[in-house]
Amino acid sequence: MRRVAIQLTVLAVAGALLAATAGAARAPGTPGKTLTILVKSDVQHGKKGPDGKWHDAFLPADFSLKAGAKTQVTILNYDGGAHSLVSPSLNLNVVIPGAKGSTPGRVTFSLVAPKSGRYDWWCGTPCDPWAMSHDGYMRGYVTVTR
Repeated sequence: MRRVAIQLTVLAVAGALLAATAGAARAPGTPGKTLTILVKSDVQHGKKGPDGKWHDAFLPADFSLKAGAKTQVTILNYDGGAHSLVSPSLNLNVVIPGAKGSTPGRVTFSLVAPKSGRYDWWCGTPCDPWAMSHDGYMRGYVTVTR
C-alpha cells in the first residue's frame, strides 16, 4: 500500500512539473494564469544546441500570455550563478538569484501583459555567450494574444 502511495505521489509531482514547464499550470478556482520557468546551466543539461553541446537555458524560453490578464510568474534557477529576465517592452528587469546547493534560486512576480504582440526578452547577466546570442536559450519571446 505504501509503495502505491509513493508511486502516485511521484506521478502527481511529475505531472505538475510537466504542466509547469509546458508553459502554464492553472489551479482550480484560481483566477488568472501561473507560469513556472526553470533556468538550467550547460552542466545541468539546460538545452542541447545544434552544435551538439549543452547550453544554459530558460525552460521554456518562449511562452504566451493573454493581453490584460494577470499572470503569476515563478522562475526557479538551478544554476549556481544569478541570471536575469530583461524586457523593456514588458517593463521587466528581474534578477533571479543563483541556487544554493540543491535549493534553486527563486523569484515570483505578477505580470499584466499589454496589448497583443510579440515581445523579446533576454538574460542581461553575462553567462554562456553562445546561449545569450541564440533564441530559445538565454533569450526568447513572449507572445501576447487577445
